[in-house]
Amino acid sequence: MIELLLAVWITVGAIHVAVPLAYFAAMRRIGTKRDYHLSLEPSPQPTISILIPTYNEAGVIASKLSNVVQSNYPADKLELIVIDSASTDGTAQIAREFLERNHLRGLVIEEEKRNGKSGALNLGLTRATGDLVCISDAECRWRNDALPNGVKYFSDPAIGAVSGVHDISTTGGTAALNVEGSYRSIYRMLRVAESKLHSTPVGEGEIQLFRRSQLSPFDPRVGGDDTCASLCMVEKGLRAISAEDVVFFDPAPPGWRVRFTQKIRRGQHVLQAFLKHKGLLRGGSVFCRVIFPMEFFIYVINPILFPVFLALTALVMITIPLIAILVAAGALVTALVPSLRTSASTYLSNNITMLAALVQEARGNKQLVWTKIEENRRSTETVEQPIVNR
Repeated sequence: MIELLLAVWITVGAIHVAVPLAYFAAMRRIGTKRDYHLSLEPSPQPTISILIPTYNEAGVIASKLSNVVQSNYPADKLELIVIDSASTDGTAQIAREFLERNHLRGLVIEEEKRNGKSGALNLGLTRATGDLVCISDAECRWRNDALPNGVKYFSDPAIGAVSGVHDISTTGGTAALNVEGSYRSIYRMLRVAESKLHSTPVGEGEIQLFRRSQLSPFDPRVGGDDTCASLCMVEKGLRAISAEDVVFFDPAPPGWRVRFTQKIRRGQHVLQAFLKHKGLLRGGSVFCRVIFPMEFFIYVINPILFPVFLALTALVMITIPLIAILVAAGALVTALVPSLRTSASTYLSNNITMLAALVQEARGNKQLVWTKIEENRRSTETVEQPIVNR
């Protein structure tokens, strides 16, 4: 009986811990050894419609628009479309005045009530005229070369979507920020490596570009509009990549409570997108045979194994004293070594948040229209400034 319990514990542990670690190790090697395998040729600069959904963003919308226009991309090639979802703080008026004062091409669309981000983006999409469409959140900022760097990948006809990557150099301070930095470092490596192999299934709504001719309306039943749109491109036979030179800055929540709230919502939205596109598990490409099954396992299956593994570990420790001593010693070493402590905290917090996301989804609480996290906007709030010489 003890032998059977030990065998089950080792098997579940290997599946739950070793399989993801093996995938991460393989992707890290691919990310350092391969390039994107694209044929990039100089081409005329396409026009871009930039869709920015907002809700009570008065403190950040002017600096957001300024940041976009100060990209190293011709302003006359940009069309700025702000879709405001019934803000009560004057966001729409601030955006409209900014466009008029700086003689920028664009418009502000006002919704009478909040219908979720996907609904707002669909309104913007009906008015977009650019060759490319770019979606972006109001609180994030781009590196000045992010937009032109993203555009260049569309010179290869195989590309349907391009996402950016987080800048993680400023993460630090609180324990929650350190864990977030560890998570984003792994996340960034994984998305880039998957993109070099074929495509990554998880998009980044902070900056994500699409071919407008290939972009279908966003599904209002799915919160993960960026991920869902990426998977739609893969279904059409195109590649959806995260480009390591398309860099954005996004404030991280400084406290645990806010971090869990954000991560649960985002995790749930990825689940919704994955479940909608589960048919990709039956495809024949390397994305369908390797990348998407592993990501589906990490986001959907592995969190369910987490409480099972913890329960089995507790049972084995009670039954086999030697195992209890080894596990306790390992936990002590982990607690004393900062890098191991951060990795362990990342592992625990991510599994807890994804398990909570699964529970939320099972309960039918879709979180398609959510309460804003004000802490994420405070670091980006600035006094409104006019556009400087470019």
